[in-house]
Amino acid sequence: MTKPPPTTRTSPPVPDPPVPEIKDGVPPRAEQQQLAAFFAEAERKQVDFLDEAGKRIIELTTLLLGVLFTVVAFGDTYPPPYLADNPVAKLLSLVILACYVVAMLLGLRTVHPRDYARYRYNLDGMREELDRILANKKRSLFWAGLTFWAGSGCLALLIGIIIMLA
Repeated sequence: MTKPPPTTRTSPPVPDPPVPEIKDGVPPRAEQQQLAAFFAEAERKQVDFLDEAGKRIIELTTLLLGVLFTVVAFGDTYPPPYLADNPVAKLLSLVILACYVVAMLLGLRTVHPRDYARYRYNLDGMREELDRILANKKRSLFWAGLTFWAGSGCLALLIGIIIMLA
């Protein structure tokens, strides 16, 4: 008994990729140059912008923590009557406190100076380090903003509940 010859599969021929059309270059217009300059400036100032945004998150959380403490401790007795028998308001107060403290810590993490690798002659290493710095700051600022807005939404809800139950 003989074996049948192995079958070979032939794949269809792969077409050559299309050749892009080459056009003669034209100098950029004034508005294109302004746009390029704008984005170059934005990229250059991105670290400063992220640091300033982190500082602003810290300032706003500090302010709104003061508002929360005013709402929680308002009146001549502690806890105030609108919190004493309201477990939802108590829970919201704790959630708000946690959100604002986390937002503040993440804002501090955004502006906190760190040790970074310094490349004197390696431009690729410098670019990678800058990208790492920016990614770190963006991530911290994103989560700080998210927890800040969550805390602010809960604070608005708490104030609304207190007003509705008054």
